[in-house]
Amino acid sequence: MRDRVSTFLFLGIAVFTVMGELTEIGWFRDTAVASVLLLLILEFTRIPLIQKSVGVVLILGGLITAAYTDDMLGTLYTGIVRALPFLLLFASVAWLQEPSSQSPSLLAVREMVMRQGPGKRFAWVMVVAHFLGVAFNLAGLSLLTPMVSKGAAARLQKRLSRAMIQGFAAGTCWSPLYVGTAVIIASVPGVNWLEVGPTGFAIAMAMLVWSWIVDRLFSRPKQPQLVPTPIALDPPDHPMTGLVWFKLAMILITLFGCIIGLVEGLGWSIPIALAVTAPLYAMIWAFFIGRSGTGSGLLGTARHVFRGLPGLRGETILFTGANLLGVGVAALIPDGSAGSVMADWAIPSEIILLAIMVGYAVASAVGLHPVVTVVLVTTILTPTVIGVPPALLALSLMVMWGQGTNVSPFSATNLYMARVTGQSAWVTAWRWNLPFVVSSTLLLAGTMIVLLDSGWGL
Repeated sequence: MRDRVSTFLFLGIAVFTVMGELTEIGWFRDTAVASVLLLLILEFTRIPLIQKSVGVVLILGGLITAAYTDDMLGTLYTGIVRALPFLLLFASVAWLQEPSSQSPSLLAVREMVMRQGPGKRFAWVMVVAHFLGVAFNLAGLSLLTPMVSKGAAARLQKRLSRAMIQGFAAGTCWSPLYVGTAVIIASVPGVNWLEVGPTGFAIAMAMLVWSWIVDRLFSRPKQPQLVPTPIALDPPDHPMTGLVWFKLAMILITLFGCIIGLVEGLGWSIPIALAVTAPLYAMIWAFFIGRSGTGSGLLGTARHVFRGLPGLRGETILFTGANLLGVGVAALIPDGSAGSVMADWAIPSEIILLAIMVGYAVASAVGLHPVVTVVLVTTILTPTVIGVPPALLALSLMVMWGQGTNVSPFSATNLYMARVTGQSAWVTAWRWNLPFVVSSTLLLAGTMIVLLDSGWGL
């Protein structure tokens, strides 16, 4: 009974958020906010311990900061409203995850990657994790996790886990289907995806190359294996053919085309466009999978998605708490004070940008959720205050969201990989990814400064 009520509440959050954005009728948004509160109360005892602990700390921080503002209830309400697009994106991605886990084409890709020899395996895992992740989020990553599950050789597990995490996280540089990317673009006024997406894609490809270089220099065994055998040796159940590559390309092109078409054509935000597109796209995809004699069919797909919505309870408390804290802290800072400080100290825009990006990585490493950083930056350190074009600020936050994900022990990616590998999330975040994040943060900051000085985004 509780699962059924939670499912209706999460559906209510999604539906009323979309209706509130499209119609601008206030009570739709009010109903969505009330649904969030009821969902948290109903599901609180079933939230995993780590997510519950972090979420409670964030919510308490939000309550304390809001108490020192002139309008406590208004600040808390704004914090929950800021969380609604995140929850909407999680519900939308859940629709895409179901057919992606059953698609013969995606299963063929997994088998092809698992058959690669040691000399190619890291690069293939990283690239496939990237392109599956940009479309299907953690569902795409889960297709590859059998390679690093508990019991795998320690060196192989570490290297391939890093390939998956770093390839996956690079998608925040450009993919509108990532939660961080979508919300950052929506949070920085005057920015659309076409301004930042193509450049972000080029940066993502550079990050994949850099990850491969770091692995080649520091992580490959000094002595090659005498017999370099692939992981999977059985005959493939899903052979990789030219037709499969074509189907994969069409899946990605049509999915991104639908979303960007709604964003650019109708002026919708990415969360709204994805919320409208994802269920319809998933059902059409499930229909074609069913025609091949596999999959769970239309009703089965919808049933699995609905049953899985209560499982988003952990994400709900984390992102609600993070937005409450971010909005509360931002409300305590007087309007215009940041601009006055920057003007009085005459700090160059390049130094401010570097400080924001390095601070982003450090804050994520110590456990501060990236949402808090994004809310604070977009509210206090606006493009005008920093002295940079809005598109450049958005792109800087996008590329750093992925690095924050890599190094944060509380990110969904590291928590998921920790569960799969049997390692601590602190190990996957700090020991496996911290050296790469340090180098990549400096490279990305340098790239943003070069773009700033070249006039990009003006």
